[in-house]
Amino acid sequence: MNSTVMRSRAVGVFGVALFAVAGCGGCEADGDGVAAPNPAAAPTDVRWQDFQGVALPRTAQGPRSITDGAAVDFDHSPPGAAVAAITHTVRLSVATDSQWAKVVAGEVVPGAARDEWSVNRLQLSITGSAAPEYAPRLLGYKITEYTDQVTAVDIYTEYSDGSKAVNHTTVEWFRQDWKLRLPDPDSTARPVESIDELPDDIVTLEAPQ
Repeated sequence: MNSTVMRSRAVGVFGVALFAVAGCGGCEADGDGVAAPNPAAAPTDVRWQDFQGVALPRTAQGPRSITDGAAVDFDHSPPGAAVAAITHTVRLSVATDSQWAKVVAGEVVPGAARDEWSVNRLQLSITGSAAPEYAPRLLGYKITEYTDQVTAVDIYTEYSDGSKAVNHTTVEWFRQDWKLRLPDPDSTARPVESIDELPDDIVTLEAPQ
């Protein structure tokens, strides 16, 4: 893959705006003794699996299977939503020409944003894994808003030159699983921003170096 395409991928990775809880994991009791979601709960049983040169977490909260090329089956909980946001964003960004259509179909909420992203993706060609100098490394995340239907997740990453970025993502509980909801095509918000330092209150989920 030429350097122009790889640089485009590096910019696009984690910024795809071309673009019943089992055991109540991620819950805490409120004042009435009723289990309430805890946005700061960390995923458990974390393992790491490479996808196109980027290390992705597989946890007790999901994904539990890869069906027709799509990583699916996440807990309906804050950790499940966060891992889904990370998984879907990365896979959508770095999937090859032969993979991306299945990733889109299985991991992204249908709609105008998905359609526009697909049209734009047809203009690119990705045939191999991300080179180490361009592949981002996951550092952690922060859930900025959680409901059992829509969750906003900020994903923090680092590049080989030491620079850091935050990607603002949203997942939606759609057809009994968390799916990535791409930004509205008319949105002017920036999905990816450079940062100098990590916030103190992120959930650390650091990929191996």
